[in-house]
Amino acid sequence: MADDVTSGWFDAHIVTGAHPAALVPSSDRDAIAAHLDTHAMSGALVSSMASWLHDPIGGNAEATAVARSLADRGVLACWTAVPPTPGELDSLDRLVDQAVAEGVAAFRLYPRSHGYSPVDPAMDELYAALAVNGLPLCFDVTEIDWHHLDQAATRFPTLPIVVSSLGYRLLRTLWAALRDHENLSVDLVDFAGHQAIEWMAANGLADRLLFATGLGLRDPGESIVRLAWSGLDDSTVTQIGGGTADRLFGVRRATAATGGRP
Repeated sequence: MADDVTSGWFDAHIVTGAHPAALVPSSDRDAIAAHLDTHAMSGALVSSMASWLHDPIGGNAEATAVARSLADRGVLACWTAVPPTPGELDSLDRLVDQAVAEGVAAFRLYPRSHGYSPVDPAMDELYAALAVNGLPLCFDVTEIDWHHLDQAATRFPTLPIVVSSLGYRLLRTLWAALRDHENLSVDLVDFAGHQAIEWMAANGLADRLLFATGLGLRDPGESIVRLAWSGLDDSTVTQIGGGTADRLFGVRRATAATGGRP
């Protein structure tokens, strides 16, 4: 494998902030910059720990602040949404409009943590708006049941959906979901099945694999080593390391690189 094949990857899952029970250090702006430098990455998608654990909507500002401070490094913000609730959020349509105006590249939902159903009809407004604007929707598998994921992917077939934190015993379930939904991808955070990356690539699904480390939640070395030492050919490693991110976030990445100019 050529040395440059392991550079230029896009880390599609970083959470900024400190988890109260995590064994890894807090991932603030400087830690994310150091992560990008150390591993010669081309950028990252950053969501906020506060949006997950404390303040779903208010925490989005933290993700945007980090993304803006590292815009020249290809960092993009990922926001969180909840069903409209008086005093918290008036309109999902307006939230997506605001996100588009601020250059946000994706949304990440935590239905189980935030206590709502991801197939609540109120969420249709969000999914439709994300699909229209080409903004991917991300879920950790611990936050959503597979039949709800199937329902959302079926009802909104042009909405790109990324599942994360798969673990090592869900490959059969994942295979069926990927087979049934072309709009579904999976990232490498805790993608821990033995030679699971190789198995996916051998079955023609490298373009559905998205490099991500889960920095802020997990040791990033896990995903980096898994891809760098996978034994896959250079073109496949490049596809997973950055090509899938280009497909999902390419427009926002290009816009960010020009300072927001089209």
